Amino acid sequence: MADRPTYSRAQLEQYFDRIVLPQRQRIYSVTEQLANGSTTAVDQLAYLTLLVKHQVVKVPFENLSLHYSWHRTVNVRPQFLFRKIVEKQPHVAGAEGEPRPWQCHRGGYCMEANSFFHTVLRSLGYNVYLAGARVRNPETGRYGGFSHCVNIVTLLGDDGVLQKYMVDVAFGANEAAMPLPLAPNAVHTQIAPGQMRLVYEAIPQNLNQDSKCWVYEQRVRPDAAWTPAYCFVDFEFLPEDIAGMNLSPWKSPSSFFHQKVLAVRFTTDREALVAFETGGADEGPGSPDEAAVAGELDGAIILDHDKLKWRRNGETKLEVVLRTDAQRVEALRRYFGIVFDEEDLVAIKGTKGEIKS
Repeated sequence: MADRPTYSRAQLEQYFDRIVLPQRQRIYSVTEQLANGSTTAVDQLAYLTLLVKHQVVKVPFENLSLHYSWHRTVNVRPQFLFRKIVEKQPHVAGAEGEPRPWQCHRGGYCMEANSFFHTVLRSLGYNVYLAGARVRNPETGRYGGFSHCVNIVTLLGDDGVLQKYMVDVAFGANEAAMPLPLAPNAVHTQIAPGQMRLVYEAIPQNLNQDSKCWVYEQRVRPDAAWTPAYCFVDFEFLPEDIAGMNLSPWKSPSSFFHQKVLAVRFTTDREALVAFETGGADEGPGSPDEAAVAGELDGAIILDHDKLKWRRNGETKLEVVLRTDAQRVEALRRYFGIVFDEEDLVAIKGTKGEIKS
């Protein structure tokens, strides 16, 4: 068995606090639970589904380290990711003699968030490995090189047959937001009325059309056409592969992650809609609490550089153009709960990511 880092029970406890998982629902080892007969394979799937939901609501898909950061480092090592995503960070100095307030609502882009979640699942005892994915360009219809990754989780079903699931917690508003069984053409609801499915086929660019892979497709409503989002292969990518794949989005000036600021998180039906322009200084859902996360997934908040949008059940409920960088920073605080240190705020000045007022 390969020797890979895992998180300790104490770290898992911190992670559960981070995603506001209720105490009564916390399981620290799915294999130990299964061994003593108190957990079934179906329970493991239900628990995995629950973790995915909490993850996508509480841990945003974002590239803020490439813009609001003096170091601009994107490190995919497990302990670094834990410190970034889970451990509380000081963000604003208190008055003289007062302690600094602490808070952490950061996430990461695909190599970060999916790698982090991979280590969480391994630490809980899931049979999981990472696989590489190619993202499709909707304008050209062509797939790029390996620039995304997903988790493949294998569970034992009630019928005694092993079933693989694709788990992706880092593809923005288009991610699955639930474990998808590797079952060709089975249609699932993403956020109603949107649907998703996996198909097993060769992509058009292949010279060898006998070489097939899994393609993740979506449609905005049941009567719409299917649109491929990305394809992935069902073989394990090593940590060394992920580190190599991470170099392009992290270091390449041509990567779209360097061109714009992005942040996306899913929302639930228990989060109150607050207009950006009319909200008070402290208004907005921020990073939702335990009661809010307990609701049903109903949409996503999307910050796309200078635009803020909240879509719920296929409808746009909030859409704002952010005119200044200060407005964007305020939007990140109000709708994501993200607050920066002063040295990170000034790091964006004069860069492509800055909104020039």
